[in-house]
Amino acid sequence: MTHSPAPASEAAGSGWRRFARTHWAGDPVVVADAPGIGVAAAEAHALLVAAAARPGQACLTTSDALLPAPGRLLPGPGDPDTAAYVRRMAGEPELAGDGWLLTATDPLAHDFGLWARVRDVLDGLWRHVGRPALPVTAELAVGDRHHTPDRTGGRADTAGLTWVLDGSLTVRVRPEHTGTEFVLHARAGDLVHWPAGSHHLDQRTGPCTTLRLSVPARRSAALPYVSEVLGALLRDDAGPSPRRRPLPRPEPAAPDGRLAVPAPLRDCADLLRRTLAGRAPERALLLRWAALRSAAGLDPAPPPRPGIALAPAHRLRRVTEIVRVADGADGPVWAANGHAWPVPSAASERLLAPLRAARSGITVAELARAARLRPASPELTGPLDALYRARAVDVDPDPGAGRP
Repeated sequence: MTHSPAPASEAAGSGWRRFARTHWAGDPVVVADAPGIGVAAAEAHALLVAAAARPGQACLTTSDALLPAPGRLLPGPGDPDTAAYVRRMAGEPELAGDGWLLTATDPLAHDFGLWARVRDVLDGLWRHVGRPALPVTAELAVGDRHHTPDRTGGRADTAGLTWVLDGSLTVRVRPEHTGTEFVLHARAGDLVHWPAGSHHLDQRTGPCTTLRLSVPARRSAALPYVSEVLGALLRDDAGPSPRRRPLPRPEPAAPDGRLAVPAPLRDCADLLRRTLAGRAPERALLLRWAALRSAAGLDPAPPPRPGIALAPAHRLRRVTEIVRVADGADGPVWAANGHAWPVPSAASERLLAPLRAARSGITVAELARAARLRPASPELTGPLDALYRARAVDVDPDPGAGRP
């Protein structure tokens, strides 16, 4: 059975509240007048041009193939906007009039301003539906006359949030365990949402630009994430690789002749048991969770900016939330804008409280007095440098700089 619901409309000023109550994790739906994602069509084009210049971040497909070396078919400085790029692609002899789709993964990871805007929009939603414990990933796409082939139906363990930035989009969504296919028609400004447990196919009959966020919403989605954390810990605990040794001959076997587990596999299993018995896995997951919490889940975050040499007269202004996570004997963790780091326990509260309270900012010297530390103490300069590099604080110039 096919169902084509009419677009839902949010009440003026309701923000995410009504969406969360009425639509989140429900049937697939197009929501008109939903909160905007904070990325204009012109900004999306600039992101696509930047992604095309980075190896491996953008891919171009036609209706039946992925182009391994798209070269000049990618957008560049000579394409002033999306419309100009679409016109150029329409005349490309290599495409021969075929439809096409350009996709950029992690498009926000190199533009902090746009990343922060999207993060703030997501934060508003999570306040109503709960915060995801796993990374929320972004995909930016522009295409013309392109239909997603049936073999790529999207990840069923994620919920979808797709903003149509320009043009119009049709999405065919098939929720699991139902006999219904939802055909959703969206235009610029609309939000398309479907719950986890759905497969989808995109259809573009004309030029269309979209920003899609995938929200992990099933326990199975955590398995690769936790496995990655454990794998990193195991590699650290294993130390340097020993010299390559030949496999034993004859093969290890029990007295009755049955094959036994080779020693390298037993050693790895023992290492896994020892690692799981310690605090390292929980600490590593806590650091990652703190970073995700400060990013509203949006991952990856843009890299930190370069640090500066802080002087006692520099005035620091907190410009975003600083997340603090206590962790017993291992000390607290701070996080901001997708980055997390441990902080000395003694200085943590005495530094964070005045930073949060000072609306007009506070100098490094004043923070040093509040924390009972010397202005040049590493226990002071280390956390403050991390906050600055994570863009959690801005620094006003030293008022004495440049005076004779």
